[in-house]
Amino acid sequence: MSEDRGRTDRSTDEEYEARRHERFGKLPGRVPEDEMVETAQPEPPHEEPQEPPVRREWG
Repeated sequence: MSEDRGRTDRSTDEEYEARRHERFGKLPGRVPEDEMVETAQPEPPHEEPQEPPVRREWG
């Protein structure tokens, strides 16, 4: 087993920010409140009709 396995290094906020920036790049600016729009939830999808029973299942 490796001796370093039990040791944990804590990264600082600056290191996490640098890693995130490397991976994703610069984040876009916030949308101003006057440009935000309210969303509405669509109606739930209609239930599909059940499959008709197979003739051999009729009894």
